Amino acid sequence: MKKKITFWAALCMVFVCFMSMTVAAAGTATINQCIISGTDQITVVATISGVTSDDGNLYLFEMKQYQNDINGRNDFCAMAVNAPVVTFVTTLDHGTINSKLCSKFIVAAPQGGTFVPVSQPFYITNPEAIAKHTVPNPVTTSIKGITADNNAMSAITDLGIQHVSYELAIDRFFQPGPTLPYTYNGKVYNFNQTIVAEYDLIMGIFASQNVEVTMNIVNYFHPETAFTVKPSGRVNGYRHYAFNTDEQQGAESIQALMSFLASRYSNPTTGIISNWAIGNEVNNNNPWYFAGNYNVTNFTHEYEKAFRMCYNTIKSENANARVLTCVDQRWNWEDGTKNQYGARKFMDAFNSDVVSHGNIDWGVAWHPHPVPLTAAKFWNMPSNYKRLNLIDHTPNTKMINPQNMEVFTTYLSQPSFLAPNGQVRYIIISEILFNSMTSDEATQAASFAYAYKLAEKNPLIKGFIVHRAVDNVYEKNADKIACGLFNCDANGQVTTQKMIYNVVKFIDTPESAAYTQFALPLIGASSWQSLGVNP
Repeated sequence: MKKKITFWAALCMVFVCFMSMTVAAAGTATINQCIISGTDQITVVATISGVTSDDGNLYLFEMKQYQNDINGRNDFCAMAVNAPVVTFVTTLDHGTINSKLCSKFIVAAPQGGTFVPVSQPFYITNPEAIAKHTVPNPVTTSIKGITADNNAMSAITDLGIQHVSYELAIDRFFQPGPTLPYTYNGKVYNFNQTIVAEYDLIMGIFASQNVEVTMNIVNYFHPETAFTVKPSGRVNGYRHYAFNTDEQQGAESIQALMSFLASRYSNPTTGIISNWAIGNEVNNNNPWYFAGNYNVTNFTHEYEKAFRMCYNTIKSENANARVLTCVDQRWNWEDGTKNQYGARKFMDAFNSDVVSHGNIDWGVAWHPHPVPLTAAKFWNMPSNYKRLNLIDHTPNTKMINPQNMEVFTTYLSQPSFLAPNGQVRYIIISEILFNSMTSDEATQAASFAYAYKLAEKNPLIKGFIVHRAVDNVYEKNADKIACGLFNCDANGQVTTQKMIYNVVKFIDTPESAAYTQFALPLIGASSWQSLGVNP
């Protein structure tokens, strides 16, 4: 037995050494840069370590959004002599059917008669270099914002709102009806003219109010517009759906729509979409960005493809646009629900993918809701939630609500998470709700006041958008949540103001103390200063 063990151990060592030599012989290339470097030029720079090549050259291949390998291909777009550092130059071809704006690039070497990939895929990282629109975003002096409602647009001015959020469903623009043609990369796309007119009206209102707009870009699943949805996600029963980057029609149609919208809403006259949140609470594949059954690593890899496509297209039209991912309050919490991931896991995976494939200036639309959603008193959870020890002030906290928001901003302040310019990424609370249905209007108003003051003292939080202007009938019936500043009737129409209305109106004015003092006894505090916030 002893001799057999020695023999097999030796054989394994020989095999490992052989495999090691094989891997070393193949070598690796690391793409370090991929930029638009001229009117119609892309420059790609890579460092090479031990790569062998049959002809002494290395080759750059382009892969479209919907392509994942170069198997059997020989249509390289650039060539360079094999060296420790190689530079490839190819054409951008933007505005033609051969546009490489949203493509990924890979270095390959001819080995044994076939092209073998030797680098990671890498995307263009400066799409803003070709942007026609460079108008600055609105200047804000307050973080106060609201989810806008068509029934209460006039309230935005009265409330002194400086940030608004609104939903834009991409599938609606492809619904049947009168069309508005748009030519992009040599192809004509027809967008639903009625839906375009709807957003023209909404954006015109926002422009007249000079507010910063965060547009929540989502996707619904309908048979007539199914091509916008990732094929593996075409299953009924989910709230929102993953963007299609797997098929040419879907990917190119979404890219054309992003170009159309980013160009149209990039000036003060027609309105400016400053922040584009790609998907809603995407750490919840189920139900908010359904792509099919994936673990967090594979899901994030798929999401990054859609994010890159939207990022490069939007930034190529409006250089100052911010493109954001979106996560919720469940930081490390996972209850076993299939296709739901802790926000921390998702953020780690997303950041790793982006850095590996070309770091870009992404930001975060964040939802640090009270836990549970139905209980407005985030500082005093129901007893069954307290027992779960959900909130602490470390990176290992299970949840992040207004009490411990600094956990999130501190985490994103780590060197590995910084933007390409070395700064902390743009962070906006694009949705946070306070329920009056399970408590009362005074508790709702007090909860908003306390949470707002906690956010206001954190300089990394650029906006605090309370959800929503008017109670929603569906949310009241299905979720037992009434989080609006206005009550509504059975048809969803505005009826009366709630107590929270004036608290929101005066929270960022010299009269703030007068309108928030009532909250202290409800919170159990003697003063705002004792809570570490401004009065």
